[in-house]
Amino acid sequence: MKSTKLIYKDVPRYDSWLKPMVSGFIMLFLLLGLIFLYFNTELAITMFAIAVFIALLFSVIIPRHFQIFEDRLRIQLGGPFAFNIPLKSIEEARHGSSSDIFFYWGIRFGTSTANVIEIVRNKGMNVIITPAHFSEFLNQLNRAVHPKSENAPG
Repeated sequence: MKSTKLIYKDVPRYDSWLKPMVSGFIMLFLLLGLIFLYFNTELAITMFAIAVFIALLFSVIIPRHFQIFEDRLRIQLGGPFAFNIPLKSIEEARHGSSSDIFFYWGIRFGTSTANVIEIVRNKGMNVIITPAHFSEFLNQLNRAVHPKSENAPG
């Protein structure tokens, strides 16, 4: 049974380039649809459908919240979708590079080139996230992953 005790919650940091990039992709296919409307109706409909698909896709995959529970890290995506990472599968959480947002072998939920956290897992692919309150989130996550280190002497 999943734990319902929420330890910490944060929102993603969104860079200024995110909205123009997402809307740019959508506008590109809408514009192509309008252009093809005069030459090929089927192709125009396809371009409009791709624009709608991209809008739905981005609304579902862009993170809304990061929640640390007693047993898992939950990345709340759009609608009812979420990505859960069991805390026991996390080896460490550490500061990541800003280039990891674009070039990384793993799962990327990065919405900013600042505040990058790399979650290194012993099971499953590593994950990149960008919480708004970087230091506090990293401290809370590491405390949840390694609770015994709080009681260590010194």
